[in-house]
Parts: sequence; C-alpha cells; structure tokens
Amino acid sequence: VGTTYENLVVATFNQLGAALERVGGASDNGIDFYGRWALPNHSEFFVAGQCKHYERKKIGPSVIREWEGVMSRQDTDTLGVVVATSGFTTGGVHAALSSAYPIALVTMASPLLEPKNTADDEHLCRQSVIRGFVWNRAAEPFIGRLVIAKKHFDVRKVELVDPAEFAIQLFWDGQPLPVVSAPPCLAEQSPTVHAAQP
Repeated sequence: VGTTYENLVVATFNQLGAALERVGGASDNGIDFYGRWALPNHSEFFVAGQCKHYERKKIGPSVIREWEGVMSRQDTDTLGVVVATSGFTTGGVHAALSSAYPIALVTMASPLLEPKNTADDEHLCRQSVIRGFVWNRAAEPFIGRLVIAKKHFDVRKVELVDPAEFAIQLFWDGQPLPVVSAPPCLAEQSPTVHAAQP
C-alpha cells in the first residue's frame, strides 16, 4: 500500500506539470520522491518529498522537524513537500510555516487498488484526491504565484462541511495549471483535487 501511495503521489504531481520519480528504499535518506517542477514563465526547481501513509493519524511537529533535517542536506533551489493521507495537526502546520526551509504540506487521500479479478486491471487505482495544499514563506520564491481556487461540486450542498463537496483548481499567473498524462502503470484518469474547509 505504501508503494502504491507513493506512486500515486508522484503521478498526481506529474499531472500538474512536474517530473518526479519515486525514490524509496533503505538508502533513500528520508526522501520518497524527487525530481523537478517547471512552472510556466518560472525558473525550474527541484522537489524532494516524503509520504506519510497513515489511516487516521495526523502528522505532528516531530515529523516536520525530522524533515527539516532532510532539507538541510538539499540544494537551496529545492522545495520540500510532505504528503500525508490524514492531514497535519495544528502543531505540525505551525512547525512547517515557521520553518526556515521551503516546505509545502499536502493532504492527499489514500486510494486503494480496485478489487478486480483480471490481471490486466491489477494496477488500476482509484483517482487520487488532494484535500489540502499549504506552504510557508520560504516556499514563496518557488510556488508563491500559485493560486488555489475553491469551487463547489453542487451549489445545493454549499453548506456541507464534507471536504468531498469542494474541489480546488490550481492556477499559475491566472491560468489553470497544465495537466499532462500520467505514467501508464497508474490509472488512465486525471486526479481529482479536493480541498477541505480550514
């Protein structure tokens, strides 16, 4: 499940214009994925990321502090991204926002493999779901021009607090962030992006 989640995180970012690869393994030095992100009319930068696949546990400040140690060994043109299935505690968010290192926190639901009986379908996964995306001041030079616009799936349900009722569209300089094809081993579908209420 962990590897599947990491692959889906990589695929989701790649559909948003990045060129990331899963690292993983015993010698990953705390990094689960790495690569570059070239946003329109902006200098390309490196991305190093870590995935935390917990069913219900939110990520606290201790994980962020450990991630700062990883970031201290990266080049200065590297954006650090921590992706978690269940989000982050208030302390975890505050730790990231106050960090001197460029850090983005992404909450992404954990898709499960579809229960299929045919071998051809064994790699097909449910759509990946982003429920939150925040970054600190140090990350501004990397993604500060990124705008996250919230929209509702159904105007009759705008009072509901279920995060699945909200979708976010990523914009860069007023234009929707381009979406490119995902690797063929991951579902043929585009990611669904959702945002939870603050």
